[in-house]
Amino acid sequence: MKIKKLIFIMILQAFLIPAISFSQVWDDNFVGIDSLYNTLGAVVQIKDFYNQDDSILYIGGVFSNVNNHEAHGIMSWNMDTVKTYQIGVDWGGVLSINLYFDTLLIGGNFQSASGEPNTARLAIWNGEAWQGTSLGQPDGWIYDFTLFHDTLFICGDYSHIGSQTFNMIAAYNGEDWINVGSFGMWASALEVFNGELYAGGYWGIRKYLGGTQWETFPVKPNDFVFELKADTINTFLYVGGQFTSVAGQPSVGSAMWDGFNWHPLGNYCGATVWQQAMEIYRGDLYTGGGLIDNDGNLDMYITKWNGESWDSIGGNFSSSIYALEIFRDTLYIGGAFRTWDSVPNGGGIRSKGMVKLYMPDNGCDYLKPRINTYADTFYLNGGEVDVNLYNNNPYVDSWEWDFDDGGVSTSSTAAVEHIYTEVGEYNVQVTVTDGECVKTANKKIYIELGNEVPQFEKIDMQIFPNPTSHDFIVKTSLPNYQKVEIKIAGLNGHLKSVIPVTGETTIIPTKGWSHGVYVCNLFVEGKLVKVEKIVFE
Repeated sequence: MKIKKLIFIMILQAFLIPAISFSQVWDDNFVGIDSLYNTLGAVVQIKDFYNQDDSILYIGGVFSNVNNHEAHGIMSWNMDTVKTYQIGVDWGGVLSINLYFDTLLIGGNFQSASGEPNTARLAIWNGEAWQGTSLGQPDGWIYDFTLFHDTLFICGDYSHIGSQTFNMIAAYNGEDWINVGSFGMWASALEVFNGELYAGGYWGIRKYLGGTQWETFPVKPNDFVFELKADTINTFLYVGGQFTSVAGQPSVGSAMWDGFNWHPLGNYCGATVWQQAMEIYRGDLYTGGGLIDNDGNLDMYITKWNGESWDSIGGNFSSSIYALEIFRDTLYIGGAFRTWDSVPNGGGIRSKGMVKLYMPDNGCDYLKPRINTYADTFYLNGGEVDVNLYNNNPYVDSWEWDFDDGGVSTSSTAAVEHIYTEVGEYNVQVTVTDGECVKTANKKIYIELGNEVPQFEKIDMQIFPNPTSHDFIVKTSLPNYQKVEIKIAGLNGHLKSVIPVTGETTIIPTKGWSHGVYVCNLFVEGKLVKVEKIVFE
């Protein structure tokens, strides 16, 4: 009987081990971090993580001690030992961490860094001690940093750094501080998306045009934006914050902009997504938010958007989640929670305000191809029409297009142009290959006769000079100028700007443009009627 029992156990383990190895794993063991606490008993708050080359994880927030050392809001960890930086910060916390040319910078709402002069809210580690900037200290909170074209951008809720005026946004190139415009109200998030710089804050979403110019999105979430996170594999910009809708559709706490359109993500998540609380892991969006149960109670969980639907990954946290970061193939979760539990409705496990979550490799699920166009309906002019098609995966190995009219194309880029000559409905297909992963996306487009548009034969658009290295002029011939606009498609097809047409000539500003070919799409009464290309040198 004992032999039979042993054989049964071995067989059972043979079935269980693969299942266990492919399941998610929660862990709160941080080797070398025996304790993390506040001396006055206040709740530890982890506000930000920063991953340095998968070798060092910087941890910022509101805490006083790690192990037996004073750390006050900032420390680093290499999965074995902890490093502290003098005694950290005074009277406040660290909200954002960044490295610029291998130099550590911290921002937040602290009154000083280890008592050093001019280090309130923005401090630099010189290798031995904290110091302030060459201008002095900002007069308000610092929320986020990001690098754009080798320049450090810094946003927050401040009007000056030292005696120099900077209205919520500033930039630093390693030697000089640069005026990059004015936001008026606080900004809490910066992110580079599709080669361009975006900001989120009180006013929604803005895109940097260069110099001191920013463009505010005309359509945006209906309340505050706290976080931005780019999915570079699929070219999606995820937006988090304290809002309930976008483009008039339910989208609680999270939404997605793909460079062409907004995509509401529904009301599955019931809580605000705070600064630093979004991350792309295994190609899916993870958020630190929460769920509202049938009784209206808010429970804190990690949630995942897989491109089609939401799922609760779990965690059962006792309070807010403030920070998510990938470090060594594992999702690190920080917040103000005293307890967590990987089992729903569990008893609650004491925590240091940090937990790790490992998710198994999801194969090719990370690849989420789409086909984008600037219209669904196109009109024949002189018996043909050029249709520009864009795939959202710029870094795959190949793209194979099927235009559903007998034409096929294997392209070396994600954007193609195809000429249609017959009216009809076409199911365009693109197959993208990335290593061993092969995925397909489809989109229906419609080709109609130009006489479907009133006075179509009288509509014309000309661009000059072309090529150009400066602003250019679009000359239009139209029956009238009601509800007419030009949408400029940038590199990879993403929306560059929208210019209203109010007369025969329209000046198109090009400040901040990169060299390349752009597409001018002329819309009349919401219909795409003319397309012309411009070469920007």
